[in-house]
Amino acid sequence: MTLNEAKALVKRLRRHFYMASILRMPILTLVAIGLLGSMLLNEAQGHANALWYAAMFAALLWILLTVFSVRQVRAANQASAYIASGRLDLAEEQLKSALHQFSLYRAGKLLACHNLAVVVHGRKNYQAAAELCDAVITLHGGVSRSVGRLCRILLADCRLLLGDSASALRAIEPLSLRDPALSLSEQMMLLPIELRCQIAMGQYESAWESLAWKVRLAELLDAPKASLVHALLARACQAAGKTEEASFLQRRADLYHDQKELAEDYNIPQDSAPVTPTADNNADSAS
Repeated sequence: MTLNEAKALVKRLRRHFYMASILRMPILTLVAIGLLGSMLLNEAQGHANALWYAAMFAALLWILLTVFSVRQVRAANQASAYIASGRLDLAEEQLKSALHQFSLYRAGKLLACHNLAVVVHGRKNYQAAAELCDAVITLHGGVSRSVGRLCRILLADCRLLLGDSASALRAIEPLSLRDPALSLSEQMMLLPIELRCQIAMGQYESAWESLAWKVRLAELLDAPKASLVHALLARACQAAGKTEEASFLQRRADLYHDQKELAEDYNIPQDSAPVTPTADNNADSAS
């Protein structure tokens, strides 16, 4: 998916939401007036049946549009399975189809839009993924808080990979690693993103705060991300003059994964000299 395609899809999504907001109230009003009118008016007056049929038509229309919404949610969930199995082509096709269908409800469409952003991010098209994430965050009504948080994390990652660390930091500003509302998996996703933002913006003190807890959380990550977190923490400690901690963390980072490969994958500038262990450093004291 190109950036222009993503913009067109977001434009269609906004148009559908606008149409749904216009249609929702008249349909419900017609159902209510039809049912009440058919009960209050005398059948002999000839209007009761007409109101009853109008109410039934509006109710059937609402049910039909609700079925479309349920199908969109199912498509989004099915696409998640495709994403997990690496079938990004099938996931993208199914999600695009779901987003082109009209619905009265926002939740299904926003979930599909979020999953499509995940697919596009996996294809390394970060500008298009960021456009889709922006849409989900802006049109957040109806989407769960968990999906909203995940979308902010994904948006921040896209902005970082595009070299816009300030926008990335703004994207995750409402989130906090210490927020009890965040699940462990969300904390694990947020930690490397937040550290990358802080290091890129020179906020070294914020980066090495709660150092021991962040190291324990990093040990739950896969090897490349664990290495990334340790390397970023090492850089923050080095900037703060904590040379022993920096040396220990850098050695741990080197054990987890190749640092040069990480710098290329995550677009991290190598603007500071690598942390080298000294003879009197004690790894146990740093841990």
